[in-house]
Amino acid sequence: MNIQRLESKYLDAKLAYYDGKPIMSDAEFDSLETILKKEGSKVIEQVGSKRKDFDFPHPTKMLSLAKIQTEKTKDGTNYATEAFMKWYNKRTDVAVPLFASPKFDGNAINIIYSGTKLSHILTRGNGVSGKNVTDRFKGMVENDLVLVDLDINENDTIEIRCEVAIDTKLFDEKYGKDFANPRNYVAGVIGKDDFDVVKVAQLSILPLHYLLNGLHVNQYHFSRNEHCWSSFDTKFLPEKYEETIKSFEELRKTYKLQLDGVVIAFAPLYREQLGENDHDPNWAIAIKYVPDEVVTSVEGIEWNVGKTGELTPVVLLKPVNLAGTTVRRASGYNAGYIVKHKIGPDTLVSVAKAGDIIPEIQNVIVESETLFELPMFCPSCDSLLHFDNIHLMCENETCKARIAKKLGGAIGVLDLQRIGGRTIEKFAEDFTNMLDLMIWVLIEGDTKQIEKYDIKHNSRSHEIFLDAFKNIKSLSYEQVIRSLGIDNVGKKISIQLAKEHAGLEPDYSGLERALVDKMRLDYMKVNIEDYVSTLEKLGITIDRPKEVESTNGVYVCMTGSPKDFGFKTKDEFVKNFPNIIEVSLTDPKCEYLITDSYTSSSGKMKTAEKKGITIKTYGDFDFLS
Repeated sequence: MNIQRLESKYLDAKLAYYDGKPIMSDAEFDSLETILKKEGSKVIEQVGSKRKDFDFPHPTKMLSLAKIQTEKTKDGTNYATEAFMKWYNKRTDVAVPLFASPKFDGNAINIIYSGTKLSHILTRGNGVSGKNVTDRFKGMVENDLVLVDLDINENDTIEIRCEVAIDTKLFDEKYGKDFANPRNYVAGVIGKDDFDVVKVAQLSILPLHYLLNGLHVNQYHFSRNEHCWSSFDTKFLPEKYEETIKSFEELRKTYKLQLDGVVIAFAPLYREQLGENDHDPNWAIAIKYVPDEVVTSVEGIEWNVGKTGELTPVVLLKPVNLAGTTVRRASGYNAGYIVKHKIGPDTLVSVAKAGDIIPEIQNVIVESETLFELPMFCPSCDSLLHFDNIHLMCENETCKARIAKKLGGAIGVLDLQRIGGRTIEKFAEDFTNMLDLMIWVLIEGDTKQIEKYDIKHNSRSHEIFLDAFKNIKSLSYEQVIRSLGIDNVGKKISIQLAKEHAGLEPDYSGLERALVDKMRLDYMKVNIEDYVSTLEKLGITIDRPKEVESTNGVYVCMTGSPKDFGFKTKDEFVKNFPNIIEVSLTDPKCEYLITDSYTSSSGKMKTAEKKGITIKTYGDFDFLS
């Protein structure tokens, strides 16, 4: 591992953050810092970097906090209680109450008063000096200082250490498309010289610590106006540590600002005695929540052939724990992504679980000096591959790997129970689509011929395989079309084709014209109808589209999955409500958006809210039954 390159990226990240243009998330920066610490790097001891615009000194040094990381395990959450008690016992051998407060995922500022008059408001900067941002915050805080039982003269200096954050709902609605997270957005609003007054006013200032002439004092000496909120200080004894952290986890679920941990601190009375080191105070520690993403290094790459012939990269990672599981592989998107981001041995990447399931690379933190070479030939059929600077393609339509993926995709379309992709891929040698396989199984599948596909005749696995197909009693016409596995033919175009074949008026708006024209060719229609006829002769009912009177129909758009509400698929849900007419949200007739969660933050939810479309869950949409 090239430590010099990691150190360079670490310092670049600090500079970018100070400039209001962060290049990595807080979790990524913390992980990079942890790696450098393990390697004995000295750059992490630098609180900041020199900048020409950091010319306003803090009255006292602003330090960062030491951190303890919690993690998910197979048994739940490891709250790092042992690490916390070790930290606590090094500082005192008697039972001393501590104070816990939320760790806001925002940006630090220091509000400085000379006596009772506002002097400066500075960014944290390099900890010794910061950027003067008084002009953007002055109107929000200059009348905030109200002292209680505290005598102040004009020579006294008061510092109020604060965190600046934004309401996550507001961020999602207005700025989420342009910024990776609320913290990066806030850094940009604060750091830019041409600041936006309206955007600054949308921020919240959260006082955390108070200093009088360099000494910590209690917060009850101060009160604040509407812009500055009191933190949720919770007093607790060390043995209540885990219980306290759990209570803040519950707060995090509903709190309007983004929280990424808990700050635990000794009371101001003990802080001067405990002191500080060059990097962080000895009297406080940050307990970080389980990260949504982790940082690790790349060890290799594999290529998978998809049903369209595209080779997608699977990045092999140095094993790392993420949300309770050990992650060793992550999606690399496409070949162009690998080339563009210079992914090779020892590339440092951040990884997250897409939808909390599939690990994906979120960000390339440090590129590799040596790149992985793209394959020239298909690993399945040896065809010469074509690379268009984005996609790496096998253009052989008879490639067995492509056909196997199409058969695997059709398992979900037909809802074949207890059959996996590995079982079905054995049939790619002889069957080009699932309907051909289905017809063969229903006619010949109960014979010794099944053993050609590694299924022992009359075995339990043979019985399961046959039952999966024999239990199909009916299919919709559009399921038949989708089961053919034709490239780029999904549910939307299949529904409209099914309507046209049934003599109804289709709506191909918004669909790719060339693909629609291809699917409407006479031979395609004849081919599909032949399959429908064969399946019906084998005793399977094919449900053709029927005209629904508009006066009785209910126009809906569906998102998410209905499985948690007792429906295996959306098709099954629709069958339960015959009057449903599925349309897109852009259709002016759309009356309802049906979702799996009222708390979803998907684009469809936001669009429905803006359009005034009624939102229902699959469980609440029952007034038609």
